[in-house]
Amino acid sequence: IADGKLYCHFGAYGNVCFDTKSLQVVWTNTELMIAHENGPGSTPVLWGGLMIFHCDGSDVQYIAALDKQTGKVAWKTPRTGEMNSNPQLKKAYGTPLIVRQSEGTNSREILLSPAANWLYAYDPATGRELWKLNYGVLGFSIVPRPVMGDGLLYICTTFMKSELLAIKLPALNDPTSEPTIVWRHKRSVPNMPSPLLVGNEIYIVHDNGVATCLDAATGKEHWTERLGGKYCSSPLYADGKIYLSNREGNTLAIKPGTKFEKLSSHQLDGEIMASSM
Repeated sequence: IADGKLYCHFGAYGNVCFDTKSLQVVWTNTELMIAHENGPGSTPVLWGGLMIFHCDGSDVQYIAALDKQTGKVAWKTPRTGEMNSNPQLKKAYGTPLIVRQSEGTNSREILLSPAANWLYAYDPATGRELWKLNYGVLGFSIVPRPVMGDGLLYICTTFMKSELLAIKLPALNDPTSEPTIVWRHKRSVPNMPSPLLVGNEIYIVHDNGVATCLDAATGKEHWTERLGGKYCSSPLYADGKIYLSNREGNTLAIKPGTKFEKLSSHQLDGEIMASSM
């Protein structure tokens, strides 16, 4: 939602903009069709006058931007990285992340885009590919949202066996610099819940209910704890606490830190499968 408008991406069903006051449709766009197989799962982001989203289907894979005012295609960039020949291993449902990279007097915003087997970086204004990095493992049906802090980007490779990667972006002032994987964590990495960065620690919750706290700089494991239940929603940080909600409706509050400390637990009505922001 921005400027009184609600922007929605429905994948193979198209895109739509609603006026939240009049409840009228401002525009629709059904040009960008792909085979999502299981339905769309990626979330669009708004940047400047653009709505940017992933289109990684089993048939074609690209990233695109629409003009927020008109719904017309502003740019569309095909994925260039080599992928598995199996169409089912080309899909992805991730959310792009726009970050500002600064070095000295130079500064620019870049669009970081996790797709099947590759992390891409683009110019958000034009869609021009800046660089790409192979995960080093098979990664597809990407779901978790990437997070960034203290110069490192954290992404989960999702299926088949998810790994958490800490990635250093290329130096802004050195055209020969390349992105590098600083460390990777392989145990109990989620397929769906996104990682959470709080202070110097990063937290992950596996779909089967195993929570892990790692040192964000080195990947050293501080603790791991079996919470119980199945998880789809991402951990949240608010009011100095981390909240973990499983599909069965149980919400656990823990204290951030290098030792596991449970603060409270509450059973809520219904299932909890989505994350809140």
